[in-house]
Amino acid sequence: MPKRFEAAVATDRFSIVSIYSQIFEEEYSGYVESLCKHFDPNTAKHILRSILRYSFFIEPVKQPKIESTKFSVRWSPSLQNDPRFCSHATCVLIFEKLLEEVTQACKTPAKKQLLKVIAKTTLLSYELNIDYVKRIRNGNIHTVENISFFWGDLPKQVFLLREYLLNSQNHTHHKFFTATYDKIIVKSFLTDRVLTGAHKTNREKRWEAHPNSVHFALRKECLQIEAKLIKQICHFQGFPAALRTLLTNDHVIEFSDAVTKCPITLDPISFTRFESEVLNPVHGKASFQVGHMHPLKSLAENEFMGHTADNISWVSSEGNRLQGELSVEETRRLVLRIIANYRSAGLI
Repeated sequence: MPKRFEAAVATDRFSIVSIYSQIFEEEYSGYVESLCKHFDPNTAKHILRSILRYSFFIEPVKQPKIESTKFSVRWSPSLQNDPRFCSHATCVLIFEKLLEEVTQACKTPAKKQLLKVIAKTTLLSYELNIDYVKRIRNGNIHTVENISFFWGDLPKQVFLLREYLLNSQNHTHHKFFTATYDKIIVKSFLTDRVLTGAHKTNREKRWEAHPNSVHFALRKECLQIEAKLIKQICHFQGFPAALRTLLTNDHVIEFSDAVTKCPITLDPISFTRFESEVLNPVHGKASFQVGHMHPLKSLAENEFMGHTADNISWVSSEGNRLQGELSVEETRRLVLRIIANYRSAGLI
Protein backbone atom coordinates (compact mmCIF):
# COMPACT_ATOMS: atom_id res chain seq x y z
CA MET A 1 0.00 0.00 0.00
CA PRO A 2 2.72 2.60 0.78
CA LYS A 3 4.06 2.38 -2.77
CA ARG A 4 0.67 3.31 -4.17
CA PHE A 5 0.57 6.49 -2.11
CA GLU A 6 4.16 7.38 -2.93
CA ALA A 7 3.48 6.91 -6.65
CA ALA A 8 0.40 9.15 -6.41
CA VAL A 9 2.35 12.09 -4.97
CA ALA A 10 5.29 11.58 -7.33
CA THR A 11 3.22 12.79 -10.30
CA ASP A 12 3.31 16.42 -11.45
CA ARG A 13 -0.35 16.87 -10.60
CA PHE A 14 -1.72 14.93 -7.65
CA SER A 15 -5.08 13.21 -8.06
CA ILE A 16 -6.74 11.15 -5.38
CA VAL A 17 -9.04 9.42 -7.89
CA SER A 18 -6.82 6.46 -8.74
CA ILE A 19 -5.65 5.84 -5.18
CA TYR A 20 -9.25 6.08 -3.98
CA SER A 21 -10.35 3.43 -6.48
CA GLN A 22 -7.52 1.13 -5.50
CA ILE A 23 -8.20 1.42 -1.77
CA PHE A 24 -11.98 1.32 -1.73
CA GLU A 25 -12.44 -1.31 -4.43
CA GLU A 26 -10.33 -3.77 -2.46
CA GLU A 27 -10.03 -4.29 1.30
CA TYR A 28 -12.13 -1.25 2.31
CA SER A 29 -15.01 -1.73 -0.14
CA GLY A 30 -17.39 -2.47 2.73
CA TYR A 31 -17.24 1.16 3.83
CA VAL A 32 -18.43 2.32 0.40
CA GLU A 33 -21.40 0.00 0.63
CA SER A 34 -22.11 1.13 4.18
CA LEU A 35 -22.03 4.86 3.44
CA CYS A 36 -24.08 4.50 0.27
CA LYS A 37 -26.91 3.24 2.45
CA HIS A 38 -26.99 6.64 4.12
CA PHE A 39 -25.83 9.07 1.41
CA ASP A 40 -26.00 9.54 -2.32
CA PRO A 41 -22.87 8.22 -4.13
CA ASN A 42 -21.24 11.64 -4.54
CA THR A 43 -21.62 12.50 -0.85
CA ALA A 44 -20.28 9.10 0.20
CA LYS A 45 -17.33 9.53 -2.15
CA HIS A 46 -16.60 13.01 -0.79
CA ILE A 47 -16.54 11.73 2.78
CA LEU A 48 -14.31 8.75 2.00
CA ARG A 49 -11.90 10.76 -0.16
CA SER A 50 -11.61 13.38 2.57
CA ILE A 51 -10.81 10.72 5.19
CA LEU A 52 -8.23 9.21 2.84
CA ARG A 53 -6.67 12.62 2.17
CA TYR A 54 -6.50 13.61 5.82
CA SER A 55 -5.10 10.29 7.04
CA PHE A 56 -2.22 9.73 4.63
CA PHE A 57 -1.34 13.00 2.91
CA ILE A 58 -0.08 16.49 3.66
CA GLU A 59 0.35 19.48 1.34
CA PRO A 60 3.37 21.44 2.53
CA VAL A 61 4.87 24.41 0.73
CA LYS A 62 7.63 23.62 -1.76
CA GLN A 63 11.16 24.25 -0.63
CA PRO A 64 13.25 26.30 -1.14
CA LYS A 65 11.26 28.73 -3.35
CA ILE A 66 8.13 28.83 -1.17
CA GLU A 67 6.11 29.33 -4.33
CA SER A 68 3.30 26.77 -4.04
CA THR A 69 2.25 23.61 -2.24
CA LYS A 70 2.93 20.01 -3.25
CA PHE A 71 1.27 16.85 -1.97
CA SER A 72 3.41 14.46 0.03
CA VAL A 73 2.90 11.34 2.09
CA ARG A 74 3.18 11.71 5.85
CA TRP A 75 6.18 9.34 6.02
CA SER A 76 8.20 11.32 3.48
CA PRO A 77 11.93 11.65 4.28
CA SER A 78 11.47 15.43 4.07
CA LEU A 79 9.34 15.23 7.22
CA GLN A 80 11.87 13.31 9.29
CA ASN A 81 12.43 15.08 12.63
CA ASP A 82 9.26 17.11 11.96
CA PRO A 83 6.22 16.89 14.30
CA ARG A 84 4.00 16.39 11.24
CA PHE A 85 5.73 13.12 10.34
CA CYS A 86 3.70 9.93 10.65
CA SER A 87 4.63 6.38 9.71
CA HIS A 88 2.54 4.58 7.12
CA ALA A 89 1.46 2.03 9.73
CA THR A 90 0.12 4.79 12.00
CA CYS A 91 -1.60 6.48 9.05
CA VAL A 92 -3.45 3.21 8.44
CA LEU A 93 -4.61 3.17 12.07
CA ILE A 94 -5.79 6.80 11.77
CA PHE A 95 -7.60 5.93 8.53
CA GLU A 96 -9.39 2.97 10.07
CA LYS A 97 -10.29 4.96 13.18
CA LEU A 98 -11.91 7.72 11.12
CA LEU A 99 -13.77 5.18 8.98
CA GLU A 100 -15.21 3.63 12.12
CA GLU A 101 -16.10 7.07 13.54
CA VAL A 102 -18.03 8.08 10.43
CA THR A 103 -19.79 4.72 10.37
CA GLN A 104 -20.95 5.28 13.94
CA ALA A 105 -21.91 8.90 13.15
CA CYS A 106 -24.35 7.67 10.51
CA LYS A 107 -26.42 6.16 13.31
CA THR A 108 -27.15 9.67 14.63
CA PRO A 109 -29.55 11.65 12.37
CA ALA A 110 -28.11 15.07 13.32
CA LYS A 111 -24.54 13.99 12.54
CA LYS A 112 -25.58 12.35 9.30
CA GLN A 113 -27.41 15.52 8.24
CA LEU A 114 -24.35 17.63 9.04
CA LEU A 115 -22.17 15.42 6.86
CA LYS A 116 -24.63 15.94 4.00
CA VAL A 117 -24.51 19.71 4.44
CA ILE A 118 -20.69 19.74 4.58
CA ALA A 119 -20.40 17.72 1.38
CA LYS A 120 -22.95 20.02 -0.30
CA THR A 121 -21.36 23.32 0.77
CA THR A 122 -17.65 22.45 0.72
CA LEU A 123 -15.48 25.40 -0.32
CA LEU A 124 -12.11 23.76 0.29
CA SER A 125 -10.84 20.54 -1.25
CA TYR A 126 -11.57 17.43 0.83
CA GLU A 127 -13.38 19.48 3.47
CA LEU A 128 -14.72 17.51 6.41
CA ASN A 129 -15.16 18.03 10.16
CA ILE A 130 -11.94 16.24 11.11
CA ASP A 131 -9.34 17.98 13.25
CA TYR A 132 -6.54 17.53 15.71
CA VAL A 133 -7.73 17.26 19.28
CA LYS A 134 -5.02 19.68 20.35
CA ARG A 135 -1.98 21.51 19.05
CA ILE A 136 1.15 19.53 19.97
CA ARG A 137 4.47 21.36 19.97
CA ASN A 138 6.75 18.67 21.35
CA GLY A 139 6.22 15.31 19.71
CA ASN A 140 4.16 14.16 16.75
CA ILE A 141 0.85 15.89 16.10
CA HIS A 142 -0.48 13.38 13.53
CA THR A 143 -1.36 10.48 15.84
CA VAL A 144 -4.31 8.16 16.38
CA GLU A 145 -5.10 9.71 19.75
CA ASN A 146 -4.92 13.28 18.45
CA ILE A 147 -7.23 13.03 15.42
CA SER A 148 -11.01 12.77 15.44
CA PHE A 149 -14.24 14.02 13.94
CA PHE A 150 -15.68 16.99 15.81
CA TRP A 151 -19.36 17.82 16.14
CA GLY A 152 -21.40 20.28 18.18
CA ASP A 153 -22.64 23.81 17.51
CA LEU A 154 -19.57 25.17 15.69
CA PRO A 155 -19.59 23.04 12.51
CA LYS A 156 -23.37 23.05 12.50
CA GLN A 157 -23.55 26.86 12.59
CA VAL A 158 -20.78 27.41 10.04
CA PHE A 159 -22.01 24.99 7.40
CA LEU A 160 -25.70 25.79 7.81
CA LEU A 161 -24.80 29.48 7.46
CA ARG A 162 -22.94 28.70 4.24
CA GLU A 163 -25.84 26.62 2.98
CA TYR A 164 -28.29 29.46 3.57
CA LEU A 165 -26.22 32.39 2.30
CA LEU A 166 -25.00 30.65 -0.84
CA ASN A 167 -28.45 29.52 -1.93
CA SER A 168 -29.93 31.85 -4.56
CA GLN A 169 -33.45 30.73 -3.60
CA ASN A 170 -33.10 32.21 -0.12
CA HIS A 171 -32.28 35.84 -0.96
CA THR A 172 -31.09 38.18 -3.71
CA HIS A 173 -27.51 38.71 -2.45
CA HIS A 174 -26.14 35.23 -3.16
CA LYS A 175 -23.67 36.50 -5.80
CA PHE A 176 -22.19 38.86 -3.25
CA PHE A 177 -21.85 36.12 -0.64
CA THR A 178 -20.37 33.70 -3.18
CA ALA A 179 -17.62 36.21 -4.00
CA THR A 180 -17.17 37.11 -0.33
CA TYR A 181 -16.77 33.50 0.74
CA ASP A 182 -13.98 33.08 -1.84
CA LYS A 183 -12.02 35.74 0.04
CA ILE A 184 -12.98 34.57 3.51
CA ILE A 185 -12.00 30.94 2.88
CA VAL A 186 -8.50 32.00 1.84
CA LYS A 187 -8.10 34.32 4.81
CA SER A 188 -9.53 31.81 7.27
CA PHE A 189 -7.99 28.53 6.18
CA LEU A 190 -4.80 29.20 4.21
CA THR A 191 -1.49 30.65 5.31
CA ASP A 192 -0.07 33.90 3.97
CA ARG A 193 3.13 34.06 1.94
CA VAL A 194 5.91 34.36 4.50
CA LEU A 195 9.51 34.15 3.33
CA THR A 196 11.28 34.87 6.62
CA GLY A 197 11.56 33.15 9.97
CA ALA A 198 11.96 29.51 10.91
CA HIS A 199 8.70 28.39 9.29
CA LYS A 200 8.08 29.74 5.79
CA THR A 201 4.56 29.46 4.44
CA ASN A 202 2.54 30.04 1.30
CA ARG A 203 -1.07 28.88 1.11
CA GLU A 204 -0.84 25.68 3.15
CA LYS A 205 -3.85 24.58 5.12
CA ARG A 206 -3.35 26.22 8.52
CA TRP A 207 -3.58 22.90 10.37
CA GLU A 208 -0.84 21.47 8.12
CA ALA A 209 1.66 24.25 8.85
CA HIS A 210 4.38 23.50 11.39
CA PRO A 211 2.63 23.44 14.80
CA ASN A 212 5.31 25.74 16.26
CA SER A 213 4.55 28.40 13.66
CA VAL A 214 2.37 31.41 14.50
CA HIS A 215 0.58 30.66 11.22
CA PHE A 216 -0.70 27.31 12.46
CA ALA A 217 -4.35 27.00 13.48
CA LEU A 218 -6.64 24.08 14.19
CA ARG A 219 -9.45 23.56 11.71
CA LYS A 220 -11.93 24.45 14.47
CA GLU A 221 -10.21 27.81 14.94
CA CYS A 222 -10.42 28.46 11.20
CA LEU A 223 -14.15 27.73 11.24
CA GLN A 224 -14.58 30.17 14.13
CA ILE A 225 -12.81 32.82 12.06
CA GLU A 226 -15.04 32.14 9.05
CA ALA A 227 -18.13 32.49 11.22
CA LYS A 228 -16.89 35.71 12.82
CA LEU A 229 -16.07 37.40 9.50
CA ILE A 230 -19.46 36.52 8.03
CA LYS A 231 -21.33 37.71 11.13
CA GLN A 232 -19.34 40.95 11.12
CA ILE A 233 -20.45 41.56 7.53
CA CYS A 234 -24.05 41.05 8.58
CA HIS A 235 -23.53 43.86 11.11
CA PHE A 236 -21.99 46.31 8.63
CA GLN A 237 -23.65 49.72 8.52
CA GLY A 238 -26.51 49.64 6.01
CA PHE A 239 -26.81 45.83 5.86
CA PRO A 240 -30.04 45.18 3.91
CA ALA A 241 -32.99 45.27 6.28
CA ALA A 242 -34.94 42.69 4.28
CA LEU A 243 -32.06 40.22 4.41
CA ARG A 244 -31.56 40.89 8.10
CA THR A 245 -35.24 40.06 8.68
CA LEU A 246 -34.91 36.84 6.67
CA LEU A 247 -31.81 35.74 8.58
CA THR A 248 -33.52 36.54 11.87
CA ASN A 249 -36.83 34.84 11.08
CA ASP A 250 -35.08 31.73 9.72
CA HIS A 251 -32.86 31.60 12.87
CA VAL A 252 -29.68 31.75 10.82
CA ILE A 253 -28.02 34.64 12.70
CA GLU A 254 -28.80 36.25 16.03
CA PHE A 255 -28.40 39.98 15.46
CA SER A 256 -27.43 42.67 17.96
CA ASP A 257 -27.66 46.46 17.73
CA ALA A 258 -23.88 46.75 17.32
CA VAL A 259 -22.40 48.00 14.04
CA THR A 260 -19.10 46.55 12.81
CA LYS A 261 -16.39 49.21 12.95
CA CYS A 262 -12.78 49.28 11.85
CA PRO A 263 -10.85 48.48 15.06
CA ILE A 264 -8.24 51.14 14.21
CA THR A 265 -10.21 54.15 12.92
CA LEU A 266 -13.47 53.13 14.65
CA ASP A 267 -15.32 54.20 11.49
CA PRO A 268 -18.42 52.08 10.77
CA ILE A 269 -17.85 49.78 7.78
CA SER A 270 -20.33 50.44 4.99
CA PHE A 271 -22.07 47.38 3.56
CA THR A 272 -23.01 49.25 0.36
CA ARG A 273 -19.40 50.22 -0.32
CA PHE A 274 -18.12 46.77 0.62
CA GLU A 275 -20.65 45.00 -1.61
CA SER A 276 -19.83 47.28 -4.54
CA GLU A 277 -16.12 46.50 -4.25
CA VAL A 278 -16.74 42.76 -3.95
CA LEU A 279 -18.97 42.64 -7.03
CA ASN A 280 -16.86 45.10 -9.04
CA PRO A 281 -13.28 44.47 -7.91
CA VAL A 282 -10.36 46.62 -9.07
CA HIS A 283 -7.05 44.77 -9.01
CA GLY A 284 -4.79 45.99 -6.23
CA LYS A 285 -7.44 48.15 -4.60
CA ALA A 286 -9.62 47.29 -1.63
CA SER A 287 -11.09 49.60 0.98
CA PHE A 288 -11.43 46.74 3.46
CA GLN A 289 -9.17 43.84 4.38
CA VAL A 290 -9.04 41.04 6.89
CA GLY A 291 -6.43 41.86 9.52
CA HIS A 292 -4.95 40.42 12.69
CA MET A 293 -5.18 42.61 15.77
CA HIS A 294 -1.72 41.33 16.66
CA PRO A 295 -0.11 40.94 13.20
CA LEU A 296 1.35 37.45 12.84
CA LYS A 297 4.63 38.77 11.44
CA SER A 298 5.15 40.75 14.64
CA LEU A 299 4.78 37.68 16.85
CA ALA A 300 7.63 35.45 17.92
CA GLU A 301 7.62 31.78 16.92
CA ASN A 302 5.85 29.65 19.54
CA GLU A 303 3.61 32.61 20.44
CA PHE A 304 0.07 31.34 20.15
CA MET A 305 -2.21 34.37 20.14
CA GLY A 306 -1.96 34.30 16.33
CA HIS A 307 -4.62 33.00 13.94
CA THR A 308 -7.72 32.97 16.13
CA ALA A 309 -11.17 34.51 15.97
CA ASP A 310 -10.30 36.83 18.87
CA ASN A 311 -7.32 38.14 16.90
CA ILE A 312 -8.96 38.82 13.54
CA SER A 313 -11.38 41.36 12.09
CA TRP A 314 -12.37 43.32 9.01
CA VAL A 315 -10.19 46.44 8.88
CA SER A 316 -10.41 49.52 6.67
CA SER A 317 -7.54 50.22 4.28
CA GLU A 318 -6.78 53.42 6.22
CA GLY A 319 -6.67 51.51 9.49
CA ASN A 320 -4.53 48.77 7.94
CA ARG A 321 -1.97 51.29 6.67
CA LEU A 322 -1.86 53.05 10.00
CA GLN A 323 -1.49 49.82 11.96
CA GLY A 324 1.32 48.31 9.89
CA GLU A 325 3.09 45.74 12.06
CA LEU A 326 1.78 47.21 15.32
CA SER A 327 -0.89 45.65 17.50
CA VAL A 328 -4.20 47.47 17.89
CA GLU A 329 -3.16 48.62 21.37
CA GLU A 330 0.17 49.93 20.11
CA THR A 331 -1.56 51.71 17.23
CA ARG A 332 -4.01 53.41 19.55
CA ARG A 333 -1.20 54.60 21.80
CA LEU A 334 0.53 55.98 18.73
CA VAL A 335 -2.62 57.84 17.65
CA LEU A 336 -3.07 59.33 21.11
CA ARG A 337 0.55 60.48 21.14
CA ILE A 338 0.12 62.11 17.73
CA ILE A 339 -3.05 63.87 18.93
CA ALA A 340 -1.22 65.14 22.01
CA ASN A 341 1.62 66.41 19.83
CA TYR A 342 -0.81 68.19 17.50
CA ARG A 343 -2.51 69.84 20.46
CA SER A 344 0.83 70.88 21.91
CA ALA A 345 1.74 72.41 18.54
CA GLY A 346 -1.59 74.28 18.40
CA LEU A 347 -2.71 72.43 15.28
CA ILE A 348 -5.95 71.19 16.84
